[in-house]
Amino acid sequence: MRRWARDGYVLVALFSLWNGDGMRDLLSWWGFGAVSLLLLAGAIVLISRDRARAKALVLSWHAVPILAFMALCLMSTAWSDYPAITPVGCFIQLATATVAVGLCLARPPVRLAALFAIMLQATLVISLVFEVAVALSPAGQILPLWTNYSANVPGAYYWSNGLIFEGGRIQGFTANANLLCFQALLAALVTTTLAQAHVITRRLLVPALLLDLLVIALTRSATVIIAAGVVVVGALVIGGLRRFGRRGRIAVLGGSLGFVALVALGSSRIAEPFLRLLGKGDDFTGRLEIWRLVGVLVKDRPILGYGWISYWAPWVDPFRGLVIRDGVQYLQAHNAYLDIQMQLGIPGLLALVAVVGSVVYRALRVALTDRPLAVLPLLLLAALLTQAMAESRLLIEGNWALLVALSVALPLPQAVAARPHDQQILSSAR
Repeated sequence: MRRWARDGYVLVALFSLWNGDGMRDLLSWWGFGAVSLLLLAGAIVLISRDRARAKALVLSWHAVPILAFMALCLMSTAWSDYPAITPVGCFIQLATATVAVGLCLARPPVRLAALFAIMLQATLVISLVFEVAVALSPAGQILPLWTNYSANVPGAYYWSNGLIFEGGRIQGFTANANLLCFQALLAALVTTTLAQAHVITRRLLVPALLLDLLVIALTRSATVIIAAGVVVVGALVIGGLRRFGRRGRIAVLGGSLGFVALVALGSSRIAEPFLRLLGKGDDFTGRLEIWRLVGVLVKDRPILGYGWISYWAPWVDPFRGLVIRDGVQYLQAHNAYLDIQMQLGIPGLLALVAVVGSVVYRALRVALTDRPLAVLPLLLLAALLTQAMAESRLLIEGNWALLVALSVALPLPQAVAARPHDQQILSSAR
């Protein structure tokens, strides 16, 4: 496959993974499913053409935690309350992971990061143009295409409510303000890291960051703003760890953990004025009630859970009518960790801890090296894992693909040095 074709595949795959809701609103579920199958076929072609490297990624000990997690998802069919749906959820999980592996093989890591930045910035531009077009249209808002909703449907069902000129939160092509805001954070993070590594000119950095900040201001996601704070703190900690020796690093880590503990203890007092400033209620926009309802399910099945389903199927018990707010049925726990505990019980939570622990440890080790983009994986993980406290997106689509890619392709520094020609996630290939 030629380089331009690989670049094209990467861009289309990334756009589809990170804009699933918008793609479904545009193409319908059937159209999105067709695109997804084509992307899966492309990933299989890439893997078959580079079997040696694919085996090195997937069969490495680095991949054991993520493979064990997916195996547990499939095993849960044996005790699932919805045994016909669990295999479907597992197939989608595995298919997304396969596309993630295909992306790792498609292009060198630095090129992948550059294409990721291009896709994210392009999504923000498309979203702003889309919002302006919708706001200026006669209807002033737009429902998903290929749907037949009745009159007076909830505002959450709209692809866009066209509020860009009214000061309301925009949804963009992504069809979700929170997800669009998160993409703006990732765009700022990846673009800044690329500029620091001299992969892109710094003259492009300023307009790119202004675009990112504009979208963050127009979407105003409290979760993403908190995630941005965590990313900044993580970057400062890495800077401190790089400056000091072993004793200094222990002091920096200890101070960082103490700071996190103090913030956690005072979070209730800090959160209230912050949420009011962002127009949020004291219940975290209904999340406290969702967590309470999911907590009841966790208590009912504390050991093995209800079985894997990923995003909840609204026609399946116990999710049918479980959480309904303002006429909208919610299909996630709005907390990835709670969602996994509800679906896979204690083994699932332990499996996730193993996945996160393994990849964070390797990302931290790599961040202390001087390789190109060395800090990028750790900062991406900081954003992903913080968002997972208020969203379950870690389990699906772009977030899941990114977690899989980092899990299978992020080596320890000495492993990279031993195999300089492998296109691992942080090799110097461009």
